[in-house]
Amino acid sequence: MRHGQALAIQYALQILVNSSRSPQVIESALTKAQLAATNAIQTAALGCEYVSRFLSPFVVELALKALLARHDDGLVAHGHGLSELFGDLPLGVQGDLEREFERMKQSDMPVETRSLREILAAHSRDFTGWRYLDDPESLGADPIDTLQYVACAVLNVYNAD
Repeated sequence: MRHGQALAIQYALQILVNSSRSPQVIESALTKAQLAATNAIQTAALGCEYVSRFLSPFVVELALKALLARHDDGLVAHGHGLSELFGDLPLGVQGDLEREFERMKQSDMPVETRSLREILAAHSRDFTGWRYLDDPESLGADPIDTLQYVACAVLNVYNAD
């Protein structure tokens, strides 16, 4: 079930990411009445960016929980800490995931120098820290795509098992 949730949210997340980058997409999605509001497109783009920021770590969390359940007789993991969830995976699965992320990083994110573990540590508490936006400055400067690639790597390893 977590696998399906992660996939569905990841696809919706990618639509939000693309929308925040393309005012034309937002303009086509809003009604004429909505477009008449002051700064409608800019506000919608900001909303897409914000929601993308807190959904990204959630997708990674769901994907890690799906992978954990697959290797732990279907038991559901609890908590939101990405580093902890990764650490609960069997060592062989951790290695598979690190290799898959490195493979993806080489072809799609050549400027990213951090390891999977470093990215998970940097974003380990993002979902709980970002979902209410109490501290907008905490959203960070990482490109939103970084966690999308992490999610893809986790789901690729899940699907390869």
